[in-house]
This record gives sequence, structure tokens and C-alpha cells, in this order.
Amino acid sequence: MSFLSALIAVLILINMNLAGCKKDDITTNTGDLQVVPRDAAYAGCYQVVGTSQTKCWDSAGNIITPVMGEAFFGQDAQFTHSTPVYTKNSDGLTVKDEVTGLTWQKTYDSGTYYWASIQTVVDNLNTQNYGGYNDWRVPTIKELYSLWNGSVGWPYIDTEYFDIKYTDEQDLSHAIFWSSDKYTGVLGNISGGHGEAAGDELAFGVNFGTGHIKSYSISSGPMHQVRCVRGNLSYGVNLFQNNNDGTISDLATGLMWQQTDNGSGMDWDHALAYAQTQNNANFLGHNDWRLPDNKELQSIVDYTRSPYATNSANVGPAINALFNCTGILNDGGKEDYPYYWTSTSAIPNPTGTYTYAWYVAFGQAEDGNGENLHGAGAVRFDRKTVGTGEGEERVLNYVRLVRNTQ
Repeated sequence: MSFLSALIAVLILINMNLAGCKKDDITTNTGDLQVVPRDAAYAGCYQVVGTSQTKCWDSAGNIITPVMGEAFFGQDAQFTHSTPVYTKNSDGLTVKDEVTGLTWQKTYDSGTYYWASIQTVVDNLNTQNYGGYNDWRVPTIKELYSLWNGSVGWPYIDTEYFDIKYTDEQDLSHAIFWSSDKYTGVLGNISGGHGEAAGDELAFGVNFGTGHIKSYSISSGPMHQVRCVRGNLSYGVNLFQNNNDGTISDLATGLMWQQTDNGSGMDWDHALAYAQTQNNANFLGHNDWRLPDNKELQSIVDYTRSPYATNSANVGPAINALFNCTGILNDGGKEDYPYYWTSTSAIPNPTGTYTYAWYVAFGQAEDGNGENLHGAGAVRFDRKTVGTGEGEERVLNYVRLVRNTQ
């Protein structure tokens, strides 16, 4: 056999072996974390779990029951969403989310880790066949955020099914869990940090104490915790369809989106009213538009993109290129993209009132000092209306409406 013939035979054999591999058997290495590739999306694979918020509040934090045509109508609690359905395993180690198809650790070890070293947590679970499984992984940021529960807040997770360990309010405010999603940018200017430095590489995590999504330094500053997951490798994968009529459908979630945003910043009260106005005008042929809840809006974030990504191929707003985002100058004076309001109210501390609402950053999340402490794709909250109290930073945000396709 000639050398060329032998080489061809070897290549054919390699190709046959790869063709026979399951996708979940192949891992990629991101830093020191092995990330299991996602399966292809299909219709209904990404059921967004509701926030479990059941009340409505005005800008002063008063519980209200607004009706159509009134101020503050159109809040999260006034629409039907998927209800979380959890099943505890009899061994007490795992919890199955019947809506998402994901199985989670009920608890987690007491250690804190840098993102760059969390593969050891996964390896330990798989080696011991934890809960009867050896395919544990670090969750993506969308998988991890599926556990977010706003029925009470502080912590923002259902403590009947999932453990959160803390000693006091200060400790709870640092209940931060890593995701597998590395940020495409780096830490911007920073002052008064906790050991982080400008230029640090970052990865996203969910703070189940305060409820935020933020990016954190992967190898300096505070260390964080890990709760692993397994199952449904299509969860969190979008399947967008351009309807060529000003709308984009996500077949994976069953949601239809406004392709362009509203084009200007407004407070939360006016953002809710904007949806009513557009429905009265049968906007884009529909009259059932609404402000998305925070988990719905986070579902369309593209965490592979950011305005100042280190790789030019990833530069842009943190959303699929089928969508249009209005360009702005951010608080630091740089070209950027807006924050977008959600319909979900926020409580700033365990004893506070719901005078805030959540929004999602599709741009840098940079402050007036040019500090980028959160990252494109961050989820934060601010005051609902201008002039209602201290803490106002980004009260005038943009709107992208949503509706259910069925």
C-alpha cells in the first residue's frame, strides 16, 4: 500500500470514529474549564420558566391592581407564564426541573473557587457518580438563570428545593454562582475593587442573593461557588426566525419579538404604557404586545457578543444580528448600546420595597467613570421613575416588546 493510500485509509477511519461519537462525549476547553458543546435547538426546547412574581407595585412600592389604560398596567404578574415544577430525588442529592428538563445539585460544597479552577468540582462529581450520574457540567448562564425566582427575593431561588448557605444579609449578598460562559470582553477601569484589575478576563455568574447577573474576574478578587447541572443540552439555545415583517420569532421559546427597539429612553411607567399604546395601534399586526419579564428578555442575550469584545468578530450588541439596537453614548462617553426594561419589579434589599425594576444590558454596562464592572448581558435593577429617591443611575432605558406566538 502506498503512503498516500495509507493516509487516506487512516483519515477515513478517524472520520468514521468521529461520526459515531455522541456530541456529549466531546468537550472543548475554555481556559481550564471543559465546556460540553450544545445540541441544536428545536421548537420548544427552551421553555422560559416564569419568575413566580404574583404582585404588582407602583413606583413607591405600594401593592396595586392596575387595569388596562391605567398607569403601571402590564407588569410581570399580570400575564401567564410557565410555573416552575421541581421533583426532588429520593436520595436528597438532586432536583429535576420538569419544565426545562435539567437536573441540578440540590446543594453544593462549601468551597469557593476561581472560574479558572472550577473544572475540579465537575470532575469530582463525575468521579463519584454523584446522584447516580457522571455527566455533570457547569451550567451556562441561561441554564443557571432558569433557577431565578422572584416570588420573594433575597434569596432569588426556591429554597424549598435548593439550598443557599448564608449567615447574614451581607453573606447572602455574595451568594454568587459561576456559569460556564466566559465574557468576550475584559474588565474595564476599576477603582475600589477587591483585588480585580483592569484587563482581567471575566466570566458570568448569578448572584442569588441580590438577583443580579454580572461578570467576574476569573482568577483574581473574590472567589465564588458552583452548582452543577446535567441534561437537555438544547436548553438556552435560540432558534430565531426572521418573519420579514418587523418581528423575530424564537421557535425555541415560543416568543415573538419586536425586531427594532423603541428608539429612545424612558422610565418604567412609560415603558409599560408604550406597550399599551402599541397594542392600541395594532403594532406590526398584533395587539397583545407586552414588556418582557426579566427571564424572557435575558433569553435573547447573545453572550458571545459585546461592544468591546477582544475578538473583532464578536463586536456588537449582545444580541443576535437579526435584531436592531439603537446606538448610544454610554455614561463613560463611549459608543455603546442601551439597557432595556423588563416588566419585573425588584426589591433592593431584604427589608426594602419594590420601588425598583429589572433591566438587561445589551451594551457594556459602563458607569460614568468608564468602569465596566458588569458586562454586556448583565441583569440589574434601578428606580422605576425619575426623582423617586436615591440610587437612580439608569432610570431612562429602552424597550423591546414581546408576545407569545401561541
